[in-house]
Amino acid sequence: MAVEKPEPKIRYQFTCTAADGSLIGKFSSLDEVWASTRYMHIADCQVAYVGPGPLVLTPEEAAAVNAAVAAGAPPGQAAELCLRIVRACTRTDHRTLAASLSAYGVPVVKGALTLAPLAPQAALFTRWLKTSSPQ
Repeated sequence: MAVEKPEPKIRYQFTCTAADGSLIGKFSSLDEVWASTRYMHIADCQVAYVGPGPLVLTPEEAAAVNAAVAAGAPPGQAAELCLRIVRACTRTDHRTLAASLSAYGVPVVKGALTLAPLAPQAALFTRWLKTSSPQ
């Protein structure tokens, strides 16, 4: 008899919109955002923590926050920094990519690449980092 896996705990809600402000969808994971049939139309995603109790970072999230802090993000605001990193992993409109990544900053982009190295836009983030940060 097969053992059923428990439903994964929902930690985040992603509210993704198109450039015209119309709702593309509400999702509960980065994988769902990336798998959306309208992914290429996403212009913005708001991310909110919706898990039980205060946000306690997973080991993967902690590694991403640590990478961002090592790259210059101020320490001490791990939950807020984690939310910015998760949001950066969703999708950045290609028309505003450079400006959006500059607004996030090198630490958040490095954290995003640590959290989701195979994200759909990871190669674009890596290319941006090469032109934006001193070697």
